[in-house]
Amino acid sequence: MKSWKVKFLESALLGVTTNTNNPDIVFSKCVNLAYKDMLTAGRYYASMFQYTKDEICQNVKKLITENNFTFSRNLIYEISLLFSNNEIIGTGNKYVTRYGLAQKLINMTFKYLYIFSDYIFVNYITPDFSNCDCPLDSIILGKADIKDCVWSKLTANQYMQCQKKISNILKSSKNLDFELITLGNLAYDFLNW
Repeated sequence: MKSWKVKFLESALLGVTTNTNNPDIVFSKCVNLAYKDMLTAGRYYASMFQYTKDEICQNVKKLITENNFTFSRNLIYEISLLFSNNEIIGTGNKYVTRYGLAQKLINMTFKYLYIFSDYIFVNYITPDFSNCDCPLDSIILGKADIKDCVWSKLTANQYMQCQKKISNILKSSKNLDFELITLGNLAYDFLNW
């Protein structure tokens, strides 16, 4: 791809005013983009969140940094606690689960960290993304032929089953180049979104 096309796509995501020479600013932008993605289902419930957007995003950055930029499913659980003391946010049939929202936030953050790794890990070795999971949404669940699951209402157990199915699909795939092989389940998102 031509460099001007890449620059255009980067500025479309990061914004033209983002200082890409400052890794911390780019890291913050990645978390904010992921938060925005998570709000596609969470926006109706944001007023019920235990913490504000800024507090949640700051905690995501802090936990990922403390974890040396290594994906862990424990990160999803830790972040889920920031949304609510209860697993279910909402009432009746109109609800989301804190785990469903947190998986989207953490997994999308790692996706953006990977995409913009050249700006973030300038003075460091790029982290190992091979343990990353695939961000789950309606498109990914549909492509993986996972039925009876709504990403924003996932329990931890359903999440694990979805990731297991995606792992199995990737193991049998012949479309993976070397770079995709190094991304764990995150590769499925790049192949299908």
